[in-house]
Amino acid sequence: MLEIETERKKLQEHLDSLKSQRERNVMGQFSTPYPLAEDIMRYLKSLVGTEETSLFEPSIGTGVFYSAFADTFGIGSKALGIEIDSHYYAPSSDLWRNYPLEIRHEDFFTARPDRQFPLIVANPPYVRHHHIGKELKQRLQALSLQRTGVIMSGLSGLYCYFLILSEVWLQPGGISCWLIPSEFMDVNYGKALKQYLLENVDLIRIHRFQADDLQFSDALVSSCVVVFRKAEPNRETEIVFSLGGSLCKPTRSKHIKRDEIHAAQKWTGLFDDEFQEETCTDILGNYFTVKRGIVTGGNDFFIVDQSTIDKYGIDKLFLRPILPSPRYISGNVVEEVKGGMPDTEQQCFLFSCNLQENILKKSYPGTWEYICHGISQGVPKGYVCSRRTPWYSCEDRLPASIVVPYMGRSGTGNRMFRFILNKSKALTTNVYLLLYPKPQYEKLLSDQDVLLQVWKALNTIPPDRIARGGRFYGGGLRKMEPNELMSIPAGELNNLLRGPSYGVQLSISGV
Repeated sequence: MLEIETERKKLQEHLDSLKSQRERNVMGQFSTPYPLAEDIMRYLKSLVGTEETSLFEPSIGTGVFYSAFADTFGIGSKALGIEIDSHYYAPSSDLWRNYPLEIRHEDFFTARPDRQFPLIVANPPYVRHHHIGKELKQRLQALSLQRTGVIMSGLSGLYCYFLILSEVWLQPGGISCWLIPSEFMDVNYGKALKQYLLENVDLIRIHRFQADDLQFSDALVSSCVVVFRKAEPNRETEIVFSLGGSLCKPTRSKHIKRDEIHAAQKWTGLFDDEFQEETCTDILGNYFTVKRGIVTGGNDFFIVDQSTIDKYGIDKLFLRPILPSPRYISGNVVEEVKGGMPDTEQQCFLFSCNLQENILKKSYPGTWEYICHGISQGVPKGYVCSRRTPWYSCEDRLPASIVVPYMGRSGTGNRMFRFILNKSKALTTNVYLLLYPKPQYEKLLSDQDVLLQVWKALNTIPPDRIARGGRFYGGGLRKMEPNELMSIPAGELNNLLRGPSYGVQLSISGV
């Protein structure tokens, strides 16, 4: 390691401390740990060899990649970096003034390349789509389409545009290496990026770090390294998918033929030695429609306990039972108690009202007083509430008999994505996924014995199968969206709902 690396690390920590965590989150500024940068450079040297090379970095920060590059390829190796934020640009320029590194204070998306490089390495800003201005997003989408023919989703993070639009800086045959969030391999917006990697360049390797191995101590994001060559896709070679450990010493690796991979599939499953893409058509969505729970627009206001009800005198006409957070439900069955309430330690209600203000003022003064309290707290100005009429009226829903927490973490006491039997009349917020029977199964599943069998069968679905259908995040966190749960193979339900006993069950249910 170069002596200057110690100085660079201290500078990085100092500059980061001058910004709030929120500001860095919005701008996606999370510096690469030096050991990871060093591991990446050593791997790239095994591809590049001992030939003299030069480096381009589109978001250089304080220069951690250059530090590892100079140490691995030699201090005399030349490089160019771009940094848009003056907070990092000026100190970084001063730090590296005696090295063959040119740093430009520019916006990467408007900078014009005066030469191309044999090597690009980057940890681009992880800026989520809602922090990208509308005009910039439209400009980047148009530029991506013009240069690559790829139509980018409006939900794409800024790192996707960095990767795709860096092509003009890379010389033919050059190597490009990107440390980016691994979520693109599973989410819908990532399809365009996967299409680019399969059709526009020669994809060499993707290394995914374990979900519980955070590469950035201050960002909850699971990372991967994507390596490709600026060349036509080589149909004769295989793509390496490695997992865990380090880039130079992964826990395991797989070689997969390019023709066996397509942009529409979820790529995280490709890293599993035992994984084979499911071709089963007997999926959960054949039997259930899955929806997220109610989006209230402000749980602190819309979820009330008995003390709040008593304090304001909220009329019970506007209250419906609601399940507490999954962390307060230890088992997988929620029994019903008086009034359709769930038998849980926390007893909460959803407040929702669709009456006009003049009626509330006259006939329900306690409820009106609570609404005025919400106004004083600024609840109507929130994104969801500001788009509802009246703002204090939540979506009308039916209780679901089977619900699933939409996120889970490995290593906890409860099974991830457990199916909870809800015997109460309680609704749920959007921390749950709700299973509603398809019309042809509604009467059948109204039979409590059949429902119980189906619930038990759902809980026999292997957790790994469900987790593969969802999304991986840092710290072992998994998330599942409605369409993803509906796509899970569920052959366990076949004998119950479509097997030999199906006709008998229908007759019992009076269908």
